[in-house]
Amino acid sequence: MLIGGAAVAPAQDTWWSAVSERPAGALVFLAGAAAVLVALSADLDRWWLLPLRRTRLRVFGHPLLGTAAGNHQVPVTASVELLENSLAWQAAAPVVRSALLDHWEDDGWRILQYSGVHGDGENARPVAVVFALDATAGRDTGDDPVVRVSYVDADSGEAVAVDELGAVPSRKSLPMAG
Repeated sequence: MLIGGAAVAPAQDTWWSAVSERPAGALVFLAGAAAVLVALSADLDRWWLLPLRRTRLRVFGHPLLGTAAGNHQVPVTASVELLENSLAWQAAAPVVRSALLDHWEDDGWRILQYSGVHGDGENARPVAVVFALDATAGRDTGDDPVVRVSYVDADSGEAVAVDELGAVPSRKSLPMAG
């Protein structure tokens, strides 16, 4: 187009005229932009990403534990944490002298074995301190788990009476800050 002897480019269409000419393309573009916004927004994760992750865990199980969806296996470290926060642990703590030595499961119970000493001086004898707690108990199960404690003489393999363990002095607790 010539205006005053100079060539002028034709007028460009505005964006709203382009949208009105191609409404289906504009709708696809708008839907894609909204999907990208939702996918990248951390505030909107709870509406789509969290339910998607929960569904994946229900269907395929926990990726680190290799568990199936119906199996509610609790890691041993979680059982040890529950045990160490229980009243049974506090009662047995003066006898326990080791970290976890062995663990196994039997009839729905998780058995945790520690070594310990009962008595003092020349009467001190090594014992195995055996705790049993529900194998499916975890931090989110609600109530405190049922914990059972047994003391087994390491030399003879016989159970040690709880009365004999009462003579063991309790450990001093560490001072707490503030």
